[in-house]
Amino acid sequence: MTVKIVGKPRPTIPYEHPTLSMHWHNLKQNVQRQIIKGARYSRHDAALQATFSNDETGLAYLCEQLMRYVSEAFEHYAVWDYSHAYYPGRPSQQSARVDAMEGVSRVLPTLASWVHNRPVHDSCIQGLDNKDIDVAVILRRALLAGTNPLHKGYWGELNDFDQRTCESADLALALWLSKNVTWDLFTCAEQQQVIRWFKQVSAVETVDNNWHLFALTVEFVILSLTGEDTISHAKFERIKEFHVGGGWFRDGAKGNYDFYNAWGFHYSLYWLQQIIPDYDSEFITQTLAQFSNSYRYFFTPDGLPLFGRSACYRLAAAAPLLAAVDSHAGEIQVGEAKRAFATNLKYFISQGAMRNGAPTQGLFADDARLMDNYSGPASSFWSLRALNIAFYCGDRIGLWDAKETPLMVEQGDFELNIKEINAKIIGVQETQEVVVLFLSEYVMAQTPLTRRLESQRWQDKVIEMLFGRARRPKNNLLRKGVTCYSSKMAHLF
Repeated sequence: MTVKIVGKPRPTIPYEHPTLSMHWHNLKQNVQRQIIKGARYSRHDAALQATFSNDETGLAYLCEQLMRYVSEAFEHYAVWDYSHAYYPGRPSQQSARVDAMEGVSRVLPTLASWVHNRPVHDSCIQGLDNKDIDVAVILRRALLAGTNPLHKGYWGELNDFDQRTCESADLALALWLSKNVTWDLFTCAEQQQVIRWFKQVSAVETVDNNWHLFALTVEFVILSLTGEDTISHAKFERIKEFHVGGGWFRDGAKGNYDFYNAWGFHYSLYWLQQIIPDYDSEFITQTLAQFSNSYRYFFTPDGLPLFGRSACYRLAAAAPLLAAVDSHAGEIQVGEAKRAFATNLKYFISQGAMRNGAPTQGLFADDARLMDNYSGPASSFWSLRALNIAFYCGDRIGLWDAKETPLMVEQGDFELNIKEINAKIIGVQETQEVVVLFLSEYVMAQTPLTRRLESQRWQDKVIEMLFGRARRPKNNLLRKGVTCYSSKMAHLF
């Protein structure tokens, strides 16, 4: 089944075509990064891995330990009143400072979702070193510093096609989730300062794909907190045009079908519905139900049939299943969603997927071949998006006390077609393996050698290290002509 989506010309995006002045700017910021960054914070890596290797450990305890681990490391890496955090790792195509902003924007939603259901005066968590960390204080200081033009940690003025537009969505979500300990405690002047910075997103251009959801998230939060309607309704309608049926979205007119459906589209749409519940709720709930009804078949106790971009977000794969349970969307029940979420976390983290206080830049250990050039040291914190939903609605849906029920592949063999994306899903109970087979070619010009994962050339690695700007090969296997993806994930090694 093919749904025709009217495309728009792809714009020239500055960071994809850097000028000499941009290279000089990146070099200076990379030098600053080397001066500011702290030592790698690895003291709890082995303990966390051991905790997730114990099959008898309950999900609530695992999530709390993960939160303690992340919070303590964030305190270590954060600078300038928590407005930036310089995590170790390979850089993105952005500047080192934008990478450091990601170190905050992608962590704050986890802190905010944890504090969301807690009493206002109970916002401290103990790190794994047993020292108290006041999550509410971190959130308040970060949001006020980052939006203050006179502060060293100011997040700056947004431009067209700016990565900071993407990050603004997570920051706005963190503000909304933590409003009892942030927004409600800000003075009128502080509230105006914060909203003034967020309002920039409505005035800048974005790429014509899932990025429309970033501006919408910010605008929904502004409406929820202030009553001022700045929502770009045309952006929401454009997102709906990307829906090809069955709950599946194409990521732009010429984009892929991949796991961005899970940790991008449906994750963001879920939050839009939580923030403004009556905004096109039928579309959001219906597409989530349709998607989760087929997507639930992807999960195994030992891996995922990952395909497409951003494999480093793998820990977030169960996000739409938890969202579906909370939204009463589709057939999945809390026991199955819990098992998908728990086994996914355990499988990857028990194999070393958390290092130096952050999700690694790969599947297990760091793997530069799997890092897209738009991803930096802290980009992988999108991996915690399922955890964010779990903290937010876990009590409400009975997640923590629910008994796990078998995944579809644990119940028996299956074979089903997802006609909307022209794919066949095959599950084998005996081997606990799920295979996704695309039934058409994405690219015709291919050879066995072009379908492999390419390694970074040493020359590019040297330049990357010098300028602090990614120069890695593009390894989206969908665009290389690979059509078969197994949960054993051999195609990613």
